[in-house]
Amino acid sequence: MVMFKKYLQLARLPNAFTSPTNVVAGYLTVTPISELNYVNLGILMASSMLFYVSGVVFNDYFDIEIDRKERPSRPLPSGAISKKTTIQIAIVLMASAITLAFFVSWSSFVIALFLASMIIGYDYRLKNNKIFSPITMGGTRFLNVIMGASPALLSFQTNLSGLGFVASSVFAYVVVITLFSKKELSGIKSKRHTIVLFSIIYAIIAAITIVTFLGLFKTWSLVILVPYTIIMSVIFKQALVGDASSIQRVIKNMVISIIILDSVFVSGVAGLSYGLSTLLFLLPSILLSKKFYVT
Repeated sequence: MVMFKKYLQLARLPNAFTSPTNVVAGYLTVTPISELNYVNLGILMASSMLFYVSGVVFNDYFDIEIDRKERPSRPLPSGAISKKTTIQIAIVLMASAITLAFFVSWSSFVIALFLASMIIGYDYRLKNNKIFSPITMGGTRFLNVIMGASPALLSFQTNLSGLGFVASSVFAYVVVITLFSKKELSGIKSKRHTIVLFSIIYAIIAAITIVTFLGLFKTWSLVILVPYTIIMSVIFKQALVGDASSIQRVIKNMVISIIILDSVFVSGVAGLSYGLSTLLFLLPSILLSKKFYVT
């Protein structure tokens, strides 16, 4: 049982539930309710979760020397799980994710290959680059949304403008999270830095409001957007404290809030009932975050 818990810690299980909601947002943005294929959607959601878990396992594999100094109690640096086992798990998970996407459509398969390349590129080298690190991490979530839309991507009726807005908003939000994660251990001394980062989030909120009133989304999106805005304001106050423990809580809460942001988009394209259903992913994510680390 103890060993099983170590594997769950390695997988960052609470975060894994933030990934399939990206797929749901992308899928419903381009697929009419009358044409929903729950099998394809379920397969892509499973593929997305496998991609996420494989990504964090690859990350720990490549970061083992750093983690031996900064996070020695974690499963891999502590020796609870071997390097050989870790890389085997990562490869199997990623191969499974790509295979699942292949069974949905060729376009899903191609997007999955790009997503796999970006994940490995980030974990192996790009995460250490100040410029490419946040862009690449945001790019993986962008492609995750696009993978959700991939079965209908080649259709002439695809809502490309809506899809582009959703994917770009998720991209920008994850870029902000990544920039905060760079200060996870040191904290943020400059409140100006925090204000600049959160201005991006408030810009996303403003943009969603504007495009909703312009008719791109149903007004149901605003029902979820209001509590999302309140939550972001609470996290903003938390971030202004600036010490390392506060920043770690900020990252944890922002990661979990990806589900809420996706729910805003789902409500806007498919209606409130689908948006509320998307919020159900919060339950396992929040409950598991109390027992397993998120960052």
